[in-house]
Amino acid sequence: MRNSTKSLVARQYVIPFILVTSLFFMWGFARAILDVLNKHFQTTMDITITRSAMIQATTYLGYFIMALPAGLFINRFGYRHGVVLGLMFFAFGSLLFIPSELTVSFNFFLVSLFIIGCGLVVLETAANPYVTELGDRSTAASRLNLAQSFNGLGCILAPLIMGQILFTGDEGINVALPYSVMGVVVLIVALIFSRVKLPEITDGSSAGDYDAQSTGTVISKLLHNKRFVFGVSALFCYEISEISINSFFINYVTDGGWMTSKTAAVVLSFGGLGLFMAARV
Repeated sequence: MRNSTKSLVARQYVIPFILVTSLFFMWGFARAILDVLNKHFQTTMDITITRSAMIQATTYLGYFIMALPAGLFINRFGYRHGVVLGLMFFAFGSLLFIPSELTVSFNFFLVSLFIIGCGLVVLETAANPYVTELGDRSTAASRLNLAQSFNGLGCILAPLIMGQILFTGDEGINVALPYSVMGVVVLIVALIFSRVKLPEITDGSSAGDYDAQSTGTVISKLLHNKRFVFGVSALFCYEISEISINSFFINYVTDGGWMTSKTAAVVLSFGGLGLFMAARV
């Protein structure tokens, strides 16, 4: 009897799926580091909690500004070029932590994080739809959920690793070092993606289809769609809640004297982000 069960990933797309899934891990790691940097910069640069919140605000400003350009770039040049572009932004922003550390400038750090944010949104814009196309349409949601679970793994490991590095009691710890390592790793991954042949998957639309309507016309139609507006509003509220809780968790438990910053980073990794990943799986 013929087995009608459809595989999660088409056989010819296994290697592309593994490579693209690694990106989910990388941007999860990069985003979760921010929750540790918040407290670290408050201590080492003697800044207020309000000012340290600019770490998240600046990074996610990159998401807001770069989202539409990222989509237009990917439509024109394809998924692989979109991934490489995102990785180059990511690597450049990470390596900028070196001059930021040398100048001891919080604003320079924010510029670095903004560039990283721009890179992450290009990666997400390319990787999310790409994963759904690497197999049968009926298993697309499961395939995307599996890839996104590695995003959760990155979120767990980032506070755990960075917390042990930064919360040592040594205020002169070099935050540029882990970011420099991350930048080099990202450059290597960008080189791999630029060399490996990946299938370019289209939705059947030609470039002319995209030129038929201006971006402004499309946005106008979306803004008149009530379900779209409500959906975006709900996602906005959810993101603000998630980012705020994770960002200030370490502040909350350390200010109350419940635990040290190092311990709080571990609790955030497993107690909060670990449960988030488990629920997603």
